[in-house]
Amino acid sequence: MSELRLLTSADYLAHRQLMSHAFGRGGVVEPPTEPKEPSKETIGMFEGEEIYSALTTCPFTVYWPGAVIGELAMGGIAGVATYAEARGQGHVDRLLCESLVRMREAGQLVSALYPFAFSFYGHYGWGWVGEKYEVTLPLRELPASKRQAKRLSAEAAVPHLAEVYQSAASRYRGAFTAGSRNFPGLLAADDKRLTYAYVTEGGYLLWRYPSGDGAGELREYIAATPESERALLALLRDLGVQTKRGAVVLPADTTLLCHSMHWDIELKMQPVFMGRVVEVATALSALRTAQSDCAFTLAVTDSHADWNTGVWKVRVEGGRVSASRTTQTAQLTFDIQSFSQAFWGSPGLERLRRAGRVVVHDEGAFTQLSALLPSTPVMCWNHF
Repeated sequence: MSELRLLTSADYLAHRQLMSHAFGRGGVVEPPTEPKEPSKETIGMFEGEEIYSALTTCPFTVYWPGAVIGELAMGGIAGVATYAEARGQGHVDRLLCESLVRMREAGQLVSALYPFAFSFYGHYGWGWVGEKYEVTLPLRELPASKRQAKRLSAEAAVPHLAEVYQSAASRYRGAFTAGSRNFPGLLAADDKRLTYAYVTEGGYLLWRYPSGDGAGELREYIAATPESERALLALLRDLGVQTKRGAVVLPADTTLLCHSMHWDIELKMQPVFMGRVVEVATALSALRTAQSDCAFTLAVTDSHADWNTGVWKVRVEGGRVSASRTTQTAQLTFDIQSFSQAFWGSPGLERLRRAGRVVVHDEGAFTQLSALLPSTPVMCWNHF
C-alpha cells in the first residue's frame, strides 16, 4: 500500500535518483559522502521503502503591489516527478493536494510553478499568469549614446545589483524580494565562461559571451530609468563588435522597445509561469485599497482545496479588506483558476470576462472587484 510522507536524510540518494530519471536523462548519481537533508520540504509517495513519486515546495517571499506590506509568502512547486512505471496511478494528484494543505498551514497565500504541461496543472487550479518576452537583439542596431556604464567585479557589483533590482522588481507581482535572491550566483563563471557585470546609475546588465556562434546571453537586464536604459543599450551596441546578437528575457511592459526597434529584433511572448491562490479569504484579507468602502459577494469553486469553495462576502472598510462566508447570492462566479489569474493581476479581470471565464451577475460588484484586483504586471527573474 502506498504511503505519503516527508523525505528525510535516509531518502536523499533515492530522491536524487528519481530526479535523474525525470530530469537528468538517467545520469548516474553517486551516493553522498556524508548524510544530507533534503534542501527544501519534499514529500514523496512510497511503496514500502521504495520511492515512486515526489514533489518539493520551496518557500519564497515575493513582491506584491497592492498587499498591506507589499509582499506575500509564496510556495514554489518544483521537482514534481514520477518513475515511468508508476505514472497514471494518481500519485501526483495526492502530492499536489497535500502540498496545498501544507502551503496553507505555512501561511503561503499564493503558489507558482513552471509546468511541463499547462493543461495538467490547470486541472489542479493553477493558471498561467503574466507575460514576458524572449528577445534577440541585433546589437549593432541599438542606439549609441554617451558612455555612462562601467564594469565592476562580482564582489563590487552585488550591492548595486540588489539596490537596482529592488527598485525595479517591486513593481511586479511574483518577483522574488531582493533578500531572497542569490546575486553572487548570478555572477558565477558557469561553463568556464565569465559573467560580466556592467552597471550604471539605476540599471545593470549581466553579460556572457556565447560558447559558439550563437547569441550572447544577457543573464539579467534591468533599467529603472530612461538614462540607465540608454547607457546600457549603448554598451550592448559596443559588445556587438564581437557578438552580433544578444538574447534576453524581459517583462511584457519593457521600455527597451521604446528606445530601439528594428526588423531584425526577434520577440517570443511566453507566460511567466502558472500561479494559484492557496487560500481565497486570507489572500483577499492581505490586500489594501484606496477605493471607497463597499461590499459584494463572489462564489469560488475549488475541487482540490475545499476551504476555498463557497460564497464569500468581501468587505472594504477604511482601505482594509476582509472576506467571510455568507449565505447570500453570489454576484460574481469563478472557478479557482480564473480567480487566481484575476488575483495575480495578469491576465486580469476584464480580459478574463471577455474570455467567458468570469460570470457577472451584478455590474456594480464587478466594478468594485476590478478596483480591488486591478490588472498588474507579473514577472519573475528566477527559476525553481
